[in-house]
Amino acid sequence: MNKRRVLTVFGIIYLLTIGVLLNSYTEAAVSSGNIAEMCLESSLPCLEVIAVDSETGVEVAAKKVEKERLDNTSKQKTKNTGEPQVLIYHTHATESYLPSTSGNYHTTKEANTVREVGDVLEQTLESKGISVIHDKTIHDNPSYDASYDRSYDTVEAILKKYPSIELIIDLHRDAVAGSGSGPTESVNGQTCASYFYVLGSAADNYETNRAFLNKLNREAEANFDGYTGNLLDRPYRYNQDLCEKGMLIEMGNNRNHISDVRRCAEVFGQILAEVL
Repeated sequence: MNKRRVLTVFGIIYLLTIGVLLNSYTEAAVSSGNIAEMCLESSLPCLEVIAVDSETGVEVAAKKVEKERLDNTSKQKTKNTGEPQVLIYHTHATESYLPSTSGNYHTTKEANTVREVGDVLEQTLESKGISVIHDKTIHDNPSYDASYDRSYDTVEAILKKYPSIELIIDLHRDAVAGSGSGPTESVNGQTCASYFYVLGSAADNYETNRAFLNKLNREAEANFDGYTGNLLDRPYRYNQDLCEKGMLIEMGNNRNHISDVRRCAEVFGQILAEVL
């Protein structure tokens, strides 16, 4: 064998050896799937590539997961964060509806109470771009006496903290004896509990409050199937002079099912949003 042929054979052996070593190293460091992914990502950076976990076999779409996380963060940031315009509170926070009948229709639990209805009203107003504070302080337990004195202190403190509030809503329910069903009305094809307003005629802003409620009723009459609330005058203040507009609303009564009252709060929130 001549010298040139010997050198050629050794050269081929050398190259084969190097090739085997490189292949072993590459397989240990990077899987063929990862190589393909790296190539695709380099050439098509906008293409979402699905990688497979080598141990679990579960597909992982890192870009998709990150996009969903950013989308959720964006949605959270769109929640109304403006200065509060409306305060919802409850002088008699334990008042309940069907199916909760214990304690003569009073319970400290939140389900099926005026507090749950207040949540619906809050959510409806917030969806319309109106910032709301919903205070769920229980003022009528363990003692029902002086409930308005305690709620007065609560509202006064909140108004000092948030002077932007222009409307306070004391959300109650009516109480009736007997076993009949609470009154309802049909509003745009929905069954809603009836409601009415209680006006404190002793409040300094009585006339302003009455004018505002009349405006709400005109909106309800015109655009919400006549779903208005009667105005009931009483010779008290009911904390209504604490704010420019002070409202005491009775949504349904103890014989209404909570589902009908929730719909009442949703429709009323739409009426209120149109007027504010």
